[in-house]
Amino acid sequence: MFSIRTARKGAENMLVLDRETATDLARHEGWPSVSIYLPTHRVHTETPQDLIRFKNLLRSAEEELVASGARTPEVDSLLRPARMLLEDSSFWRHMDSGLAVFIAEDVFHAFRTIAEPPERIFVGDRFLIRPLLAGLRGDERFLVLAISKNKVRLLEGTRTEMRELDVSRAPSSLAEALQYDDYERQVQFHTRTPASASGRGARSAVFHGHGGLPDVAKENLLRYFRAVDKGISDLVNDETAPLVLAGVDYLLPIYREANSYPHLVAETMRGNPDDLTPSELHAEALRVLEPHFRREYDDDLAALDRVSGMGVTSADLGEIVMAASEGRVKVLFVSDRESKWGSFDPSNGHVESHESRLPGDSDLSDLAAVETLLHGGVVHTSPAEEAAPAAIFRY
Repeated sequence: MFSIRTARKGAENMLVLDRETATDLARHEGWPSVSIYLPTHRVHTETPQDLIRFKNLLRSAEEELVASGARTPEVDSLLRPARMLLEDSSFWRHMDSGLAVFIAEDVFHAFRTIAEPPERIFVGDRFLIRPLLAGLRGDERFLVLAISKNKVRLLEGTRTEMRELDVSRAPSSLAEALQYDDYERQVQFHTRTPASASGRGARSAVFHGHGGLPDVAKENLLRYFRAVDKGISDLVNDETAPLVLAGVDYLLPIYREANSYPHLVAETMRGNPDDLTPSELHAEALRVLEPHFRREYDDDLAALDRVSGMGVTSADLGEIVMAASEGRVKVLFVSDRESKWGSFDPSNGHVESHESRLPGDSDLSDLAAVETLLHGGVVHTSPAEEAAPAAIFRY
């Protein structure tokens, strides 16, 4: 099975790196299985450097395979698809933060990853998937509604790209929504206060709505935003992605009154979005939504602390590996870089740890991640090792 995949959702001939794909990789067994990770550059001028480093990693993989007993013709056949990438200039022109390559007999997958992986190769009887798991966040989708009195744009984003959606069913501006050409003249007409009954030319009081906005102006904006909400409802009807608003301060709370989308988040992008490109909106949305995306990690970390001492947590990697193989690990925290070598016998649950890699050893941290993933658990990886290794058990 051969494929080149990327976290860029919707790109032509590309598949999304998601939990299902990672699980499929985790299920693979058979020697030799080669995993290659490489941090890469998004800037095209840095491509030659990435190519050289990838070529060196392939050479290291070749040397390790031969040292492990593979014959040179078999190694050449195994690595041929990866070496062909060196000649594919179009592939290297569209890199992200990293590259992950998985090679086995009749298997070749190359992923562009949004999370920067450690540079390494691994040859064993399974793929090394732990550094890949941080990239699963790249499948987190979100929506941005960039709205002003003059323009309405709805955009769909992932960690790696942003694209505009067709919102032709929604009004394109406040003027269109209210069906007149000169909004300012209408606001002035309706907010001009008549002379008071005293006949002395004094003005009556002007009552204001939200944030000091004249009532009629707020009512018009509310009508406009309700029309927008109705116009985009078909597009977002079955969505669960978070929606973030982009607009000037005084418009945002008024739109919230009109909104019917249940996944509108509290985070906002403040400022006039009319002249911002999708790329600029994308960068700002990622910054604003980072706390939202990290919430599951933070919640699970808090849960780990909360239930510590209650017999359902462990920081012992051997115990975690055994529990993961039995499907008891609900949440796992593990480093995405540091390897812990050893062996595991599932028939008796015996785990043996070694200071350095011995023949036949597995990366126990990766094994724990694989088993947790295969049994439907959640795996959090972090280079900071904030709580690694640690696990919350189901029972």
